[in-house]
Amino acid sequence: MTIRWKQIEKLFAICILTSFMGQLYLNPFSTGFRFSFSVVVLSLLLIYFKDTSTIIATSSVGITIALFRAFVYMMGHPGTSWWQMLNDYYPVAMFYILFGIMFEILNVRDKINTAGQFCMALWFCDSISNIVEVVLRREWAGYPFEKVILVIIIMGFIRSLVTICIYYVTAYYMSRYERERKENKYREMVMFIASLKAELFFLRKSMYDIENAMNESYALYEELQGSSLRDNALSVAKDIHEIKKDYLRVVTGIEKTLSEENHDFHMSLKDIFIIIKENTEKLIEAKNKHIILRFRYSYNFVTGEFYQLISVLNNLIINSIDAIENVGIINIIQETSEEYCTFKVIDNGRGIEREDLELVFEPGFSTKFNHITGEMSTGIGLTHVKHIVEDYFQGEIRVNSEENTKTVFEIIIPIKNIMYGKW
Repeated sequence: MTIRWKQIEKLFAICILTSFMGQLYLNPFSTGFRFSFSVVVLSLLLIYFKDTSTIIATSSVGITIALFRAFVYMMGHPGTSWWQMLNDYYPVAMFYILFGIMFEILNVRDKINTAGQFCMALWFCDSISNIVEVVLRREWAGYPFEKVILVIIIMGFIRSLVTICIYYVTAYYMSRYERERKENKYREMVMFIASLKAELFFLRKSMYDIENAMNESYALYEELQGSSLRDNALSVAKDIHEIKKDYLRVVTGIEKTLSEENHDFHMSLKDIFIIIKENTEKLIEAKNKHIILRFRYSYNFVTGEFYQLISVLNNLIINSIDAIENVGIINIIQETSEEYCTFKVIDNGRGIEREDLELVFEPGFSTKFNHITGEMSTGIGLTHVKHIVEDYFQGEIRVNSEENTKTVFEIIIPIKNIMYGKW
């Protein structure tokens, strides 16, 4: 029932649009015969609504346009008989009915990918239908028949060209829009998975810490022989063991989801920078800040570890955005040497106090304070970065800062741990 109503809605839209666009026309013979823009609109709608019956659509359009034109004429000429209206406008209905029959016979919808065949088929449908309408109207009575046919052929060709141009231009922009939408969705997916993989890495580390805490609790239980605290130590060990199992379920679920990703997929540094830049610009706009992002690389290498790299750089850039009050510049620079690949994230924000430089990577440490809500940042981002750089990439991270001048985060990663293929 829903499908039937949708078909009726499409048919109604085709009839209404075609009827109104039929009021844009040329009248070369100063009679009821006209070349209107409705044929272009009808052709495009028949192509776009492929699930709509061509014969039913064109027959409905023909009847609708004939009645519409008769109604418009009668409004300006009261007293005109319906028989006269039928005689004047039934050729219009015949034109559209025949157009639909020719459209179906020539399979115009199947020729849209071949411009030449597409144009010829539309031209033929238009010209033959117009010739039949001219014959029914007896237009040659006041004009040479050869001239009438020539005008029909020329106008049919022009309308066919206009239809093709509109179709291909529309198809181009629709394809471009769809491509951009898919690219945006892909970038968002990459950023999401990068964040998820970073969290997974941190969860794995937490599981290791939980395992150590459980072992220490059980060792304490063994040592507290005869003590009233022995049962408490055992209870703590059991609770930690339950927490470990919950963590394991979460980690296993995430790993199972991520295992569906193609492990052989690689990404160039240029593409990584593009994804980070577009994502970061949206964040900057949302924060209502005016920050210039500058990306520069010395070698556009390819890596299979792009999720981890994106997570590291993204966290550092977000940290820089938060450090800039309203206006500033963030530079992301990549440099290479014989053995190492170096990344630098440099901002001109408020900087980090000297006594805090050794603490910025500690869990829970943060200098970010929301003056409106009074909330402190969790301080997890830089901890993530440190663990990924050191434990995953086997690299090193450094930070230098001059208050209210410049802050530089420098990441040094062995080339063999990040670059795909030979250096």
